[in-house]
Amino acid sequence: MALMFVFALVLTSLVHGLAPEAGGSGSAENKAWLNGFDTSKLFSPTILAVRFVAVIFSNTTGFPCGREGPTVALGGGMAFILCRCISAKHKEAREYLDMRAGAPGAVRMGCIVGGACGMAMIFNAPLGGILYMFEEVSSSSWPMELTFKSFVGCTICTTLSYSLLAVVHRGIREFVIFEMWYGPAVQDYRACDILPFIILSVLLGFLAPLHTMLCLKVQEMRKHLQSETVLRRFQPWAKMIDTVLFAILCAAAVGLASLSGECHEIPEQKLQQDLSYVQFQCEEGFFNPVASLLLTTPDGAVKMLFNRDNFEFLGLASAVSFLTYFTLNVLFTGVPVPTGNFTGAMLIGGMAGRLIGCVLGHLLPQMDFAPQGIYSMIGAAAMLSGFKQMTIAPVMFIVTAANNVDIAAPLMMAVSISLFISHMVACQDAWDEEQLIRKKLPYLPPEFCKELRHFSACDLMDELPAAACQLKPFALTSQIDEALMCCSAPWFPMLDGPRCVSLLPRSGLEKQRRKHLGTDSIHVGAVAQRTGIQILEGTSAASLYPLFAQAHLQAACVVTADGTFAGIVSRAGLAAKATEVELVAEKGDCATDDSDADSESSDRDIA
Repeated sequence: MALMFVFALVLTSLVHGLAPEAGGSGSAENKAWLNGFDTSKLFSPTILAVRFVAVIFSNTTGFPCGREGPTVALGGGMAFILCRCISAKHKEAREYLDMRAGAPGAVRMGCIVGGACGMAMIFNAPLGGILYMFEEVSSSSWPMELTFKSFVGCTICTTLSYSLLAVVHRGIREFVIFEMWYGPAVQDYRACDILPFIILSVLLGFLAPLHTMLCLKVQEMRKHLQSETVLRRFQPWAKMIDTVLFAILCAAAVGLASLSGECHEIPEQKLQQDLSYVQFQCEEGFFNPVASLLLTTPDGAVKMLFNRDNFEFLGLASAVSFLTYFTLNVLFTGVPVPTGNFTGAMLIGGMAGRLIGCVLGHLLPQMDFAPQGIYSMIGAAAMLSGFKQMTIAPVMFIVTAANNVDIAAPLMMAVSISLFISHMVACQDAWDEEQLIRKKLPYLPPEFCKELRHFSACDLMDELPAAACQLKPFALTSQIDEALMCCSAPWFPMLDGPRCVSLLPRSGLEKQRRKHLGTDSIHVGAVAQRTGIQILEGTSAASLYPLFAQAHLQAACVVTADGTFAGIVSRAGLAAKATEVELVAEKGDCATDDSDADSESSDRDIA
């Protein structure tokens, strides 16, 4: 416990002392960046360095978390810094790298490849890393050439990793979730297992959204306590104390839970060297099954659960371990340290699956059920898919970990059932999408946001005061200053009479203003961007949404029927409006009627 206290103290001091932005997984911010919005400030070298060191301490401290989210953010951050260094030294590369424009620019493709390499190394699954990032960013931000680039990137990363491990005489199995293949003579599952697989998937289909809801409630409660009570006057010390106290709570809870485990002799088998048997209070040559699941890394615990040898003591230990880890995992939400919950969800599902397998073995000993490790894999896939709302990636990761493609079919069945149940009963989105909404990060999902179905273009326009709508190709410096100061809009119109002839990005105006200090007028037309698209003010949100979400249009003029300028709809403004209405809908302040979801007319023209 003393060691965990020291690690937690060092961890929280690093985060709050050097880079408070490094607290959390970084997945939501990374997802917003890959969606085409500028959250690149979170890719600073300081934040990445702190996140790199802090994620090591957060895992060694014993927090109920994984390292997947921070690893993906680190991979994307390293790609961003590399591209920024190249563009700084080679001016001809700046336009190609497209440091600030919307996705999919070359920098963002590099960040996707970096994230795929990170996931590939964690699970030793290059194809799984590619599929994970594909589901993470969706097809709207995945150009055709990115498949080949990510394939080559993961190939190089995997080869380099194996080579470095060979130099130090280590094996990849020591660092990843891995299960030995038992050969074609060993049948993984039988017909009698199909019904239990279905029941397990249904149960975890209900558990996954419940877990997400509880995590969000704890996160809201912790945020309220830290920012809206007397504790806000003692920040960041209150958050640091919260982190240290939770580390002590984890140590005490895991220790007490491990005391309930009985000692068992370590099995003499060739798999012993790949599994982490924790002795705890047992004698030499014996191990505690509960401690072996809780007093180790999440990867080590999942590896133990996936073991296909039918150890009954692991199944029984899963009950205590499941309750302990599930509770700690929920209560941990909102603690400001860099963590991921991908492996955590796998571990919860794996414990539940192992428990179901053990119960079946006790209730129906005459039936020749599959090993408990197979039930653990089914449970991990079902829980993970329900938590992350993913399909192919969880199957690929677990198939790779199991070292056997024969279990792909039941895994796919489990994922399908779990996702179907989750979509039916969930009152919230997937975990990452909920974080985007609650942090109010700009993000446009490829599917139309149904809460916007009653909106039109005039309802979605950015707020532009009169001072922001007076810029001409040659504008007075005072007019530019007034336009920049009167609002925070990302785009400004350049007018010729009542008509909009072009759009001016805020970043371009600010750059021109700094470049021409001391002058009375500035040629702002030099930074104008002519999109060529004008939208009628009555156009429905459903009609214009694909232009911004899938075609990555950054901004467009809204005009009246006679062509008079009415306003601007920007991608950032549309994302903010979508987030706002989703938050209102979740709180119950806005009623939605699915019966008229398709009643909005889509025959209005986009000029």
